[in-house]
Amino acid sequence: MVAKTYDEARSFDLSEKFEDLVATLAPLDYETISDATLLQLISLIMTKDCKKQTILKLGRSSFIDTWPLAIDAFERAVEYFRNTYRIPVSQLLPYNTLLVPFAYFFYHHPDKPSDGQRPLLEDFFWRCSLGGRYSSSVESKLAQDVRRIDEILSGKSPSYDWAVDISPEFILENGWFNAGRSSIKAILCLYAYHLPKSFNDNSLVNIRNYWLKQANSKNYHHFFPRAYLGKATVEEWKINNILNITIVDDYLNKREIRAKPPATYMKGFKESNRALSETMASHLIGDLDEFGVWKNDYDEFLQRRAARASEELGKRIIARQIDTDGQVYRDDDYEEETVAFQ
Repeated sequence: MVAKTYDEARSFDLSEKFEDLVATLAPLDYETISDATLLQLISLIMTKDCKKQTILKLGRSSFIDTWPLAIDAFERAVEYFRNTYRIPVSQLLPYNTLLVPFAYFFYHHPDKPSDGQRPLLEDFFWRCSLGGRYSSSVESKLAQDVRRIDEILSGKSPSYDWAVDISPEFILENGWFNAGRSSIKAILCLYAYHLPKSFNDNSLVNIRNYWLKQANSKNYHHFFPRAYLGKATVEEWKINNILNITIVDDYLNKREIRAKPPATYMKGFKESNRALSETMASHLIGDLDEFGVWKNDYDEFLQRRAARASEELGKRIIARQIDTDGQVYRDDDYEEETVAFQ
């Protein structure tokens, strides 16, 4: 496509244009997008299809004409994710692919979503994220989903052929923590939305792309330390659960916590942080007595935090009949690897 769309007279070099976009997105911590994502967006705008063979048939002149408006829409989608959903970095996105349908929306609706469109877009985002939407067959699903976006653009609520379960029990049972799973990243986005604060001084946690590439990154911390729970012979799936994960900004808390039980290490933070209740609330952790922290009651903690996560998801998902008819859970909700077209 770089070769096909090159136009010296119009000063258009697709490779340079993409590099310029990445440079623009880098200060926003959204530079991890792929070139294929942009090609899919433009193809969907032009044809409502994004198969590789369709992309390769796109006309040069039409492609160049579409590029600036498509990029403007893409940047609007990034800003919407950052400001409205409070997803500070692209590495937290359940799927980078999610930017495509949202950019498609902003291409056709450059203004902010209306009061009627906002909840429909939010429902779409969380259903895709929790339901493992783009873990396979991305091209065909994007073609289906832009038609759902068309309905949202016209003020209609689209129908869905996959269900989501946001019950506390389901979140706990399917909460195995892996930073590559879309459903887990969705919960991390939920944590990030509440602007998590540092345990020791209530300052905002600094979340960065290069800290979020793997499950043992600097930003992820087990509230009940793994070493402590391991000594208590708690099962690994229960230890390494998204409900036991908090987002921190450096090694400070880890150095101070290590293998100490929460009732021990939280006493130190209670003395140093006068706004500890506010800090804990920013991690979806409520009263430390009720959450079993002072008793080192891990089961109580998991149950309480599952309930909080479920409550927050309930504010974002529109209840639909398909959700009560039965849940088909995907255990392969990883992002399908997107490679450059060759």
